[in-house]
Amino acid sequence: MYLSRLEQLPDEILLDICTYLRPFDVINSFGRLNNRLELTISQYRRDADLHHLTLNQFQRWSNHLLYYTAESIVNLVVSNWNSPGQIYLFNQLMKNYHSLNQLLPNIKQLRLIDFTNNDIDILSKLDKIEKIFIDADALVPLSYSTHILLDKYLFCSSYYFKEIRLWGVEGGIRLQHDIKISENLYLERLTISVALLDDLILVFRRSPNLRSLNVEITQQPVKDLRQNATVDMLPKHLTFFHFQTTNQSVLSCEDLDKLVSNIPTIELLSLDMDTNDVDYTVGYNWKNMLSCLSNLKHVYFKLRIWLKTDMMPINIDSIIESFQQTNLPICCYIDAKTLHIDTVPYNMIQFDTNMSVTTSPKAKLAKTTNTKLFNQRSRRVQTLIVDGQHDSTSVNDWLSVIDRFPGIEILQLNSVNIRENDDNNMKINDKTFQLPHLGYLHYIRSTSCKVNVPFFMFLANNTIVSPQLKALSMMYGDLIYLCKRLPDCSLVRVKELWLYGGDADGHVVLKDIDLLLKTFPCLYHFFFNNQSSRFINRHLEPIIELILRSSPELISFRISCNKSSLKFSSFTDDEACKIWIKQICGLIKHEQIHVTINKKLLSIWK
Repeated sequence: MYLSRLEQLPDEILLDICTYLRPFDVINSFGRLNNRLELTISQYRRDADLHHLTLNQFQRWSNHLLYYTAESIVNLVVSNWNSPGQIYLFNQLMKNYHSLNQLLPNIKQLRLIDFTNNDIDILSKLDKIEKIFIDADALVPLSYSTHILLDKYLFCSSYYFKEIRLWGVEGGIRLQHDIKISENLYLERLTISVALLDDLILVFRRSPNLRSLNVEITQQPVKDLRQNATVDMLPKHLTFFHFQTTNQSVLSCEDLDKLVSNIPTIELLSLDMDTNDVDYTVGYNWKNMLSCLSNLKHVYFKLRIWLKTDMMPINIDSIIESFQQTNLPICCYIDAKTLHIDTVPYNMIQFDTNMSVTTSPKAKLAKTTNTKLFNQRSRRVQTLIVDGQHDSTSVNDWLSVIDRFPGIEILQLNSVNIRENDDNNMKINDKTFQLPHLGYLHYIRSTSCKVNVPFFMFLANNTIVSPQLKALSMMYGDLIYLCKRLPDCSLVRVKELWLYGGDADGHVVLKDIDLLLKTFPCLYHFFFNNQSSRFINRHLEPIIELILRSSPELISFRISCNKSSLKFSSFTDDEACKIWIKQICGLIKHEQIHVTINKKLLSIWK
């Protein structure tokens, strides 16, 4: 009866229903029911997105759905994020194949999320893939050998990718400079985080036909460049160029001028930089630089110029006047350590991409060359990072800045120091202040771990302000401070909790974890990273047992450290530890849980 009613629905309604479901759910629910439904949902067989699947769902896909959809799959996403070990299990599925193309004959695009050293087997099986996207696990440093293999298979092999993304590698990818240059004439779009300026020059030499380049450089060179850059090496067809760095000494204003002025094909130029070079504050330098770009349609930049103690005082009015003469609309403001200069408005429509904005509560006091453009609401800003640098600020300073970016999906608040008793003066209410798309809140460190509770609750527990919020990241000390002041509060809508511990957070104790779990009773994913294992080893096993027993709905759990090693004193080997975990979870069959254990990490996927 239910099937006949479903069949009576027009295709438009069926497709509308499918937009609310993942491709896996569409294929699993409606696949192979009848010819009409098969034709209606055919587009969903093209995209196999395994992101966020439970282990049981992944096994359902790999054992049943894969083999009747394999020839239809064009785009594949495999992810360790909230499903730790998924890429490893997919590699096991692939072990009898020499190429991914043998299993999926029409695949053109592959994305790997939270890639680790354990996942390298797939790199040798990428022939006939046109687009490869790899986002590394930012908290698991890639080994030297993994760097070599990534460079070998992505840039120095016979795989002629048209588009590559390699992002999130801690410290940037280190390319091989002592091997023969291998050119990829097909590569047109590249997004990459590299270690040094040397590596960027090598990218230019290897990819002469680039049209779109999004590059991050993470480290300051410690010696002379190994690559001798010449104008002939620079790309001849580049139209989109985005450059970013958080290292203050990577690229001077003079070097940027030499770089972009010799790529006259640039149409869209985007910069997101930390720097200590005050030449970036001079409007004439920008006018001179951009005048060489005859095809330029739009320029967008966000500059954070770090102030030195021996510098002359900054005069914002003179900076504004300097840029007014260039016809380049900007806003400018200063906080304790940084001078901010941003183009306005915050609008990336012309770039056809989402963007991240790093700002400060002091942006409320910004001066601008164009008030009308400055006051325009932002567009295509996906991530907003507000860094308070632990300056004493008003809650309204924070809210007024956030309010200018209503379309954000991710909000990160750093170094928060809101004056005590200031919350009574909130001038913004939930009827005018709304973040309808906000899904992730990263609240990273309050001064002395003293979270401003009303400010936090306004953002995190107000369904009018943030109706889509599902994930929270916090420092351990901050969160325990918060939980102790909310003894009867349950944040049931938080399904993902990402917790970080450092020196300021102290040792992890059992009673605090118990309080935390009562505040977040509906977790599906729990991630806990400590700077050092010494903060957690004392109670490691009881903490893990408490978390697993108190959170029966957990799909994934991960506990890790950056320094030293996790110590499971009750177990002589990893297998004994895995058996113990299965017993806690009430699972008998090996297939019901995937456990990964090494010196610095324990992860569970159910």
